[in-house]
Amino acid sequence: MNNAMRNILALAALSLASAAHAETVLIQNTTVDTMSDAGQLIQTDVLVVDGRVAAIGRDLDSTDARIIDGTDKRLTPGVFNAMTQMGVVEIDAVHETYDATAEGVDYSASLAIIDAFNPNSTVIPQNRIHGLTRALVAPSASDTLFAGQVSIVNLSGKSGGSIEQQSVGVLVNYNEYAKGVAGGSRAAALASIRRALNDAQHFADKRRQYAAGEGRELSLPAEDLDALLPVLQGEEYLFVKVSRASDILKILEVGESYNLRMILVGAQEGWMVADAIAEAGTPVIIDPIENLPEQFQTLGARLENPALLHAAGVDIMFTGMGWQNTHNAYLVTQCAGVAVAHGLPYEAAMAALFSTPSTVFSLDNSGRIAADMPADMVLWSGDPLELVREAELVFVAGEQVPMVSRSTRLRDKYLAKNSEQD
Repeated sequence: MNNAMRNILALAALSLASAAHAETVLIQNTTVDTMSDAGQLIQTDVLVVDGRVAAIGRDLDSTDARIIDGTDKRLTPGVFNAMTQMGVVEIDAVHETYDATAEGVDYSASLAIIDAFNPNSTVIPQNRIHGLTRALVAPSASDTLFAGQVSIVNLSGKSGGSIEQQSVGVLVNYNEYAKGVAGGSRAAALASIRRALNDAQHFADKRRQYAAGEGRELSLPAEDLDALLPVLQGEEYLFVKVSRASDILKILEVGESYNLRMILVGAQEGWMVADAIAEAGTPVIIDPIENLPEQFQTLGARLENPALLHAAGVDIMFTGMGWQNTHNAYLVTQCAGVAVAHGLPYEAAMAALFSTPSTVFSLDNSGRIAADMPADMVLWSGDPLELVREAELVFVAGEQVPMVSRSTRLRDKYLAKNSEQD
């Protein structure tokens, strides 16, 4: 391909993107869950101009708008799944497509798997057409306590605009896995976590000394200690994978002693110590369907966990469902419905999917529907927590996305072939 042809194609792509962004869309007569102080608005119109919400109200008029009938439908912000490996895992069983773990390397906390993020992953449109617009992307540890850095992405599929926050924190394990890699005892795992935090602060204080080749031996490489500094300084979160109630209490003690901002991941027995979690002001990321005692550390798992944590005043965010929390991460809405069925107030479940993640991670451009915000929202055929309802229209970061995925293309392909045979 010569340079002239490349330029023509580049200009064509740019003009198409600009046209999509500049379109005016008017969604009429729908129920809007703003997830803001405005609450739920009935029989309301939403006007989107140049990718931003221009107005919200009744009987809005725009002569040049594309009209979408929202009667008997629900408009919400885009769904957020708070623990995935979106874009870094294509097929779990195929090593060449799995970038969520690094084995046999010298570093851990500094591992940024987001550097391997693929915005063209087929997993992204598969989830996007079902209403998921944002996700946390987190690594899995291979043989270390610290797994690496946690990032936030949108599901626009854009090469230059999908990664919204390169790092919001570092993930560490304090569970049965941690026990295994720390010498066989949770006590050793906790001591190793404390030592790593102490070493990170010591390294920062004595950086010149270490640059000169002096100083005591450290437990982690310099890159890992540098990655822990924003956590120690309160700029980023320490994400802790933890399940057992007693382990939760111990890691909360660590958080208090170092004045850390922490997020608990898993917390299957969190309901047992909900008051302590609430008192610490620590959010949790939970899968509402985790109710089976699959391990000794989850003997107390129950479906009422989200409801009891919320009742104690804990900020909750959702992941799930189960092992499908990447390839079918959109099923997190079904998980929220299960939580409601077991006592969680409906409004709290909605917040866990939409507004709480945006508040916790300071995402100003998502999590609510308001005038002058980018259009990041989903029009549903009904209640988004009902299994039989589907996303019909999806905006991600200001642009309406096609409701097409590899799965829908395969469906259409073979339905057409079947029709030809008939």
